[in-house]
Amino acid sequence: MDALTLDQFLIFVTTVEEGSFAAAARRMNRAQSAITYTIQKLEEQSRLPLFDRSAYRPTLTEAGKALLPRARRILDDVTDWRRQAQGISEGLEAELTLAVVSYAPPDLLSRVLSAFNAEFPFVEIRLLTETFDAAAKALRDGTVDLALLAERQPEEFERRVCGRIDLVPVTAPTHALGRIEGPISAARLRDHTQLVISPAPHLDSGRDYGVLATNRWRVNDLQTKYDLILAGVGWGSMPRSRVENDLSTGRLVELKPESWEGSDWMPSFPLVIAYRKEKALGPAGQWLVKQCIAQWELASKP
Repeated sequence: MDALTLDQFLIFVTTVEEGSFAAAARRMNRAQSAITYTIQKLEEQSRLPLFDRSAYRPTLTEAGKALLPRARRILDDVTDWRRQAQGISEGLEAELTLAVVSYAPPDLLSRVLSAFNAEFPFVEIRLLTETFDAAAKALRDGTVDLALLAERQPEEFERRVCGRIDLVPVTAPTHALGRIEGPISAARLRDHTQLVISPAPHLDSGRDYGVLATNRWRVNDLQTKYDLILAGVGWGSMPRSRVENDLSTGRLVELKPESWEGSDWMPSFPLVIAYRKEKALGPAGQWLVKQCIAQWELASKP
């Protein structure tokens, strides 16, 4: 089969959409003879009749009907190619890698990425869900372009506040602590197994945050911690955004510690979208930062 051209596919699709060779010629500002010649050439190269010309207006043959979707797909792919190539030539990133702390509100991330996909359909996203320390290290090492972090490194990265992470201690209603009404002493909490998120050994700073119990089980992801708490294995702190439904339906119980690491309130951290100071973001990265802020401000409105 001789080389086919985009012009042939364009004329083929236009003829179908317009309903005749003459109408296609008018739309494309070409001579009708040029349109019919191109279609005939396409049929010869395809070794198939694409139009039935026995009636007043040409109609698609069965072969033409079968090949029409493929012709449209070819034209769409070429259009996408041109748009993506233009974007890259103008500095648009081909891919963005984003690290997200597992404690980040899932609805914020889903809204931001849904809007991002609509705005930049040709920019690929690589998403890594990490612990606090692992997400910061990935950004520091250049493994990722951006990171949703808890505000713990105030001078290390460029960052913009885009939410809050409010921690709440919870357990299953069947757990011994879950049956206690009112404040719970630190001594009582120490007596029961606590589920704790722990980074990989090579990232472990050696310092524990929010660990009160003598017996603690360490896991490296939030989902496992949640599942074990829900099963009544122990108790632990969770981001409120992740357990609101469980608390309202009674699947989990909120504990009321008398104190938490010397304080009478539970920890609450700003959530920030962060990037390295020495690396300028491209258009898609800049847009994502602004969208994180905008979505948080929108969700914060009464």
